[in-house]
Amino acid sequence: MQEVADMLDRLDDLGASRERVTVDDVQACLGRDAFGPALLTLGLLALSPVGDIPGAPTILAIFIFGVGAQMAAGRNRPWLPRALARRSVRGRHLRRAASLFRPVVRVLAAVIWARLTFLTDGIFARAIAGTCAILALTLPPLEFVPFGATVPSSVISGLSIALVARDGLLALISFALMIAGGFLILSLVG
Repeated sequence: MQEVADMLDRLDDLGASRERVTVDDVQACLGRDAFGPALLTLGLLALSPVGDIPGAPTILAIFIFGVGAQMAAGRNRPWLPRALARRSVRGRHLRRAASLFRPVVRVLAAVIWARLTFLTDGIFARAIAGTCAILALTLPPLEFVPFGATVPSSVISGLSIALVARDGLLALISFALMIAGGFLILSLVG
């Protein structure tokens, strides 16, 4: 989780250096590292009670697909519409948000850390992002099934954490969960 702590340090420094920080500033600060947190945020939103609001899984799926497809295609950083890229927050609020995540990172560091990192680099990272994009396509139809989006949202979140923390073992576990979930669904349907 040192990678996550470093990312939080960069965001903290960015917030300290400016009165207002735009989404584009955050992206520039994180560079290619912006993909993992973006996928993670969207995956957690889909997994949270927000994902149970009618229409929310479809909207989140569009964004997850967009971010995942861009990373899978090899872009250096996510493209955002100008209106979203220009949105801003106060620098001190960004610093406060970064400080709120530090205790969570310390707790997660006990079970998640950089290991088997080759599984979260290069072509493997792009495959993870592509998998997240494909899983996003399952969210709109599962919107009509109570808690139906939980399995794909959990896998998207797990794969995103693996990207952010560079934890290849977590990526393998997430892929195993995806395969098990798919098998369970197919056995219930068929």
